[in-house]
Amino acid sequence: MNIEVAIIDDDPIILFLHKRILKTTGFHQHPQAFDKAQKALDFFNSLQGPQNTVVAFLDINMPGMNGWDLLDIIHKQDFEFPIYVVMVTSSVDTEDKIKAKTYSKVIHFTEKPLSAEDIEVLKQKLP
Repeated sequence: MNIEVAIIDDDPIILFLHKRILKTTGFHQHPQAFDKAQKALDFFNSLQGPQNTVVAFLDINMPGMNGWDLLDIIHKQDFEFPIYVVMVTSSVDTEDKIKAKTYSKVIHFTEKPLSAEDIEVLKQKLP
């Protein structure tokens, strides 16, 4: 199994910080960072075969295609591999958390920035 990690956020500081956290916690040594949801979608579409597994750390509020838009596409498109989504947001709106629970691919919801504790919780949720 090949695990790919995608960080999707329009804030370059968050992209940098989350890459560091994922590396220092040992979660993944080469996470991909995308400042636009469309770039992440293009990356997902470039992956071939069921041997891949994607863990996507997804921000909600982004210009253009936002996190909800990308999540809708992920749920509708028939990828050959599983995609697990971690919603990482600065939103404090409880409606966002409730909405995230309606998506089967969302396995965790947390506020920015990611923490080592978030990664430990996430490791327990992944197959």
